[in-house]
Amino acid sequence: MAKEKNFWYRLLSGFVIGFGMVIPGVSGGVLAMVLGLYEPIIAAIANPLQDWRRNLRFLAPLGIGAAVCLLFLARLLEYLFAQHPLPTLYLFFGLVIASLPSMVRLANEKGFRLSYLVSLAAGLSALLLITSLPRHLGEGGAAQAGLVYRALMGGVLGVGLVVPGLSASFLLIAFGYYEKLLKALVNVDLAVLVPVGLGLGLTVLFASKVIHWLFRWQYGYVSYAIVGLMLGSLYVAFPGLPRTLSEYLLCLVLFACGVGLASLFLRKQDV
Repeated sequence: MAKEKNFWYRLLSGFVIGFGMVIPGVSGGVLAMVLGLYEPIIAAIANPLQDWRRNLRFLAPLGIGAAVCLLFLARLLEYLFAQHPLPTLYLFFGLVIASLPSMVRLANEKGFRLSYLVSLAAGLSALLLITSLPRHLGEGGAAQAGLVYRALMGGVLGVGLVVPGLSASFLLIAFGYYEKLLKALVNVDLAVLVPVGLGLGLTVLFASKVIHWLFRWQYGYVSYAIVGLMLGSLYVAFPGLPRTLSEYLLCLVLFACGVGLASLFLRKQDV
């Protein structure tokens, strides 16, 4: 009975973590921490061959739950972006902006140094530089780098899973790849999903060790770099101002809803 309960708990937890992967402004890493599964997941991924049967039994229901969530929400989000792109983005902006103060508090957990601002600037600059690459490559260069770029986007998702507080989905919006990935999920486009999945898997596998080593070594600098990435993604993904009064009011209401939901969640979880 205990094993069955554990299995179903992990299956449902995988669904919740998948929610954090697909909803911009929500961190899958934070949700895993709230569910009490973050450390076991990282430990299993960091050493996959050590007692691999137990690791597989532990991770499989999580992966199944996350996959079901991604497929379930992809159609809804694709519809919202197709029919109401600006209000939808304002909702997600509210989620991200409300999470910034808690991320700064986490970054200052071990004290603050002025030099941390250099790390923040580096994270911000890196995001702006990377998101500008497709424009500099042009259409031909982007097509040639298609597989590599898709794997890179999978890597972005992987980093969002490993790093608590970072919304990988919102980063994908900044990269201009979020809607493409949603469409690929809805249509089960393997030409997109396979390289993205490969980049996701490899990043989670290797970054789980590297990022946690960095957190232990230079917690403040790494945390402020993450804040810089979040600020950069807000700047790049800003959709512009509403065009009509009704759209303006709707965007304001949804932005406030996003702020309220994120604030309520973070306050209850003491993140």
